[in-house]
Amino acid sequence: MVAYLAIQGGNEKGTQFPLDPERPMHIGRAAGCEIMLTDPNSSRFHAVIYFEDHNWQLRDTESRNGTLVNGKKVSTARLNNDTQVVIGKTVMQMINLDEDSLNEDALSQTVYEELESYRTRQPDRVREPGQLVDHPDDLLDLYQLSLSLLGGKRADEVINTTLELLLDRTASETVTFVADQGDGRWKIRRQFPKDSQPIKLDRGRLRHVSKEQKPYVSDHPKDNGKSGQDACMMVPILDGETALGVLVLHRSGAVYDERLFDLTVGAGSLLTKGIAQSTLTENLRLENQRIADRNADQGELIGSSKSMLRLKERISRVGAANGSVLIRGESGSGKELVARAVHRSSTRTDRPMLTVNCAAIPRDLLESQLFGHKKGSFTGADNDHDGLFQQANEGTLFLDEIGELSLEGQAKLLRILEGHPFLPVGATKQVSVDVRVIAATNRDLTEFVRDGRFREDLYYRLSVFELAVPPLRERGEDIDILIDHFLDHFLRQHGRPKLSLGDAARQRMRSYAWPGNVRQLRNVIDSAVVMADEPMIQEDDLGLRDAGLTQIDTLRIDVWEKRLIEKALNRCDGSVPEAAKLLGISRATAYRKITEYEIER
Repeated sequence: MVAYLAIQGGNEKGTQFPLDPERPMHIGRAAGCEIMLTDPNSSRFHAVIYFEDHNWQLRDTESRNGTLVNGKKVSTARLNNDTQVVIGKTVMQMINLDEDSLNEDALSQTVYEELESYRTRQPDRVREPGQLVDHPDDLLDLYQLSLSLLGGKRADEVINTTLELLLDRTASETVTFVADQGDGRWKIRRQFPKDSQPIKLDRGRLRHVSKEQKPYVSDHPKDNGKSGQDACMMVPILDGETALGVLVLHRSGAVYDERLFDLTVGAGSLLTKGIAQSTLTENLRLENQRIADRNADQGELIGSSKSMLRLKERISRVGAANGSVLIRGESGSGKELVARAVHRSSTRTDRPMLTVNCAAIPRDLLESQLFGHKKGSFTGADNDHDGLFQQANEGTLFLDEIGELSLEGQAKLLRILEGHPFLPVGATKQVSVDVRVIAATNRDLTEFVRDGRFREDLYYRLSVFELAVPPLRERGEDIDILIDHFLDHFLRQHGRPKLSLGDAARQRMRSYAWPGNVRQLRNVIDSAVVMADEPMIQEDDLGLRDAGLTQIDTLRIDVWEKRLIEKALNRCDGSVPEAAKLLGISRATAYRKITEYEIER
């Protein structure tokens, strides 16, 4: 069975996606989707196509704007040949053919729809779609080429694949891809056979083919009356109206007939889309690498101390389970990193993990953000909104500072954890989701329970698995590892590779108590790399003179939070944004805690 989804309208028009009965194909804007759309009306994970009970099926995955199948909004549907699927402005058609019918008009028409833009540029040389039914082998070659090009990760790979096919099928002596470098400059990018002598470039003919955007064949009667003369064929490779290059084929002793001409034009059309797809893939890879490099210091749990090794071992066990997780730890100790490690260790690793700081969202909007709302349910609700629970369906939702959730929100969260559906704000229809909840807090929730600020039943539901993140002051063996890691990262990020860390500065960081934990260490090194005037970071560049812990007279977190906020405000001349940055917390959290602790500014 040969089945694929052909996009006929929208940003990806002309693209075809082969379907594999052995694995589901997810449709949406997320980079992890096999069928990735750029349509703004598509959800990140919009729908999934899968093969079940001898039929292709489609299931809408709780998308924001819904999915239309043959004009009707559906949650599930069976896909037959020619079934139309519409997501936003993207129009797709299901093509489902038996292998025995590969040489019939239907497949001929399908392949030629892909090549229509080229045929219309030279109608006197390219036959009508149905006429190629006489050459089913060529159609199958183009179909197999399209599948190969879809798997190409780099432009050179898809060019090589195309040249190899044309060299074999056209009996050419050389097949060359000549790149258009602009300003009349041309360069051989790839040529097959690889050991052949580079061809002599006919720059005048290349410019003409590129400018006119039409193929050229030298064995046309008006150009060549000698069958023994070298035959040449050129096909422009276009990205819209821009020429990327030209396919150049040479052979002697025989002309290129109309069949080989059409095959080459078809391969060129597929190559155009293959280059565009591989370029997009490569750009996404480079962007992903850039983001990864920028956030390299925030993507993993670093350290080999006994406490960290125990934590990592527990994470791997908890990740394999499916219950809720409560992460306890001081501010800046890395609770979100632990949550992400749990998600990566789980069976949901290929699904989204969303994060929300319950303290950073105003209480009157928190329920709407988490559970969604209907249009008109409150002032400012101009549209329906899917809450984070709906967006994280089949994935993970990380609720940081869970102690700040209102009692009403706690009640809804409890129902979800118990497997019940919930009502978005202003809705009349309940919603069911499959979400793993990971919560984190730097507060004593048992004290909150005693004070009636946190539901006891929710506390026990959340703490099916508990993970305690050790503070940095208890991870002495990890200090040097973390210092070197952050130093290397920020030296590269800020372009100061020759800057080094002085012994006195390193010793100061080793002996410091780090009340702000790893986040504070990271911020201190970031600042020192930027601000250091000398080739070596000195102790004074660290800015730790006034923030060290003296005698520990109490272990109450709230007492130390108040002291640290007061010291940060003093250092920043009362500037809350600067103090928040120094402490490694959000502005909203800083303002809330200043009010909570009645700190004067």
